[in-house]
Amino acid sequence: MIDASPELQERERTKTAAITAAIRDALKQRQVNAGTAELVAQLATVAFQNAFRHWLEAEGRASFGSCLHTVTDELRAALAGT
Repeated sequence: MIDASPELQERERTKTAAITAAIRDALKQRQVNAGTAELVAQLATVAFQNAFRHWLEAEGRASFGSCLHTVTDELRAALAGT
């Protein structure tokens, strides 16, 4: 449904940006360097989006938690170069 509606796509982008900003700001309040906070916030948002997509595609065969775990494992492996 979102893919078919430019208005819903824009709303989704706005919500994603707000979530990323909230994560970034929370990290900065915990004295995380601003650049690191921005990077981690962006990665967290992308990981969440990917996990959510996997969860929807699983159609009840997997929990959201297991999808998020899989995505974060893939991200760790990619960053480690394995």
